[in-house]
Amino acid sequence: MLPMGRGFPVSERACALYHMFVGLVLEEAENVALAISMVMLRQDAPLPAIDIQRHLAKKWPKLPAATDTEEKDDSFAFRVGDADIILGKMPAPIPWSELEGPCATSVLWKNARDEVKQHSIHWIVTVSAELNPIELSTLLSQATASVMATCPSALGVYWGNATLVVPKAIFVEFAEQVLPEGPPLHIWVDFRVGKDSDKTSSGFTAGMVALGHMEFETQACPEPPGELHERLMSLCGYLLEHGPVIKDGDTVGEDANERIRVVYSKSAFGHKGKVMRLEYDSASSRKPWWKLW
Repeated sequence: MLPMGRGFPVSERACALYHMFVGLVLEEAENVALAISMVMLRQDAPLPAIDIQRHLAKKWPKLPAATDTEEKDDSFAFRVGDADIILGKMPAPIPWSELEGPCATSVLWKNARDEVKQHSIHWIVTVSAELNPIELSTLLSQATASVMATCPSALGVYWGNATLVVPKAIFVEFAEQVLPEGPPLHIWVDFRVGKDSDKTSSGFTAGMVALGHMEFETQACPEPPGELHERLMSLCGYLLEHGPVIKDGDTVGEDANERIRVVYSKSAFGHKGKVMRLEYDSASSRKPWWKLW
C-alpha cells in the first residue's frame, strides 16, 4: 500500500462548506446532467466572470455568447446557451483524503504531491445542462480551462470524474488544442496499469462512466503495461466515437488472430456497477496490490 501522508490542515468549517456546496448543486440538478471540476489556487485571487467569458468566446467562438451573469461574494453564475455554469469559491484546500491517491499515481503531473500541497483555496466549477455526457464534459473542460487561463494563481485541476489531478498548462493545452479534434482522453480518463507478475499486467480505467460507458479492466493479461495502456486508450476512444457497440461476449483485437473476450462483470478494483472485463486466454485471477482511489 502507498504510505499515508499528513497532508495539510483543513478546518471543519471548510470541509462543511465544501460538502454543503456540492450537496446543494447535486440537489438542484436532480433531473439535469451535472459535471464538476475543482480548480486549485496557490492563494486567493480575483476571478472576474467577464475575463472567463471573454476567454471562452476567444478560444471557442462557436459557443453561444455568455448571458444572465449573476455575481455574489464567493460565487457567480452565467449561462452559455441552455447550460448553467456556476463557480463557487471554497476558502480552503481540497481535503487531502481526496487528493493523496490521485497525486501518487499521476502521470501528467510529475511533482503532483509537492505542488498540489501548495494550494490554499479552490473553486468548484459546475456545468449543469440537458446535454449528453460528452457534450457536458466538453463544456466543463472549456469552462475549467478558461478559469485557469485567466487566473495566474491557478495551479491545476482535480478532475473528479476520473480521479485525476492535471497541472494548469497541460489541461489548458489539451482543452485548446486536442478538444477541437476529439475527446481528450488523457484529461478525461485515468488509465491505471501496472505489472502484477514478472510476465503479466493488470489495469483499469476511471472516467468512462461519466462519459456514458462502462469502465474497462483486466487482470493478468500477457501484454506489458505500455501495450495494455495503449489498448485501453484505443478501446475507450472507439466507444466515444461509435457509441456502446461492444456487447457482452464480443471479442476485440487488432487482427483476426487476436481475440480478447469482453465480459460484463463486477469490478475487481472497486468500481460501482458492472465493468467490461478483458479476458485473455492465459489470464489468471491474481489481483494486483494497486486499486481505485
